[in-house]
Amino acid sequence: MSPTSSSDVLIRKLQSISDLREGDIDVLKDIQIQEKDFLANYDLVREGDRPVNSFVVLDGLLGSTKLTGDGKRQITSFFVAGDIPDLHGL
Repeated sequence: MSPTSSSDVLIRKLQSISDLREGDIDVLKDIQIQEKDFLANYDLVREGDRPVNSFVVLDGLLGSTKLTGDGKRQITSFFVAGDIPDLHGL
């Protein structure tokens, strides 16, 4: 990760789509972010899982897939730095 804090990635993403007040930024800077690296093709969440934590993409690219009726993987979306891919699942 770069010298900036992990929360800065999220803050920059949110600022690109909305105006944030200083108080909002302060709250976001206080969020505890535990960084983890994942190998390519690692399943963060599988169909049927009930996640209890959320995550923010800090670097790289993340894809969301589903299995088709014939067992193949179909890409349903991509996520980039600052995205919160699983926010709807919490």
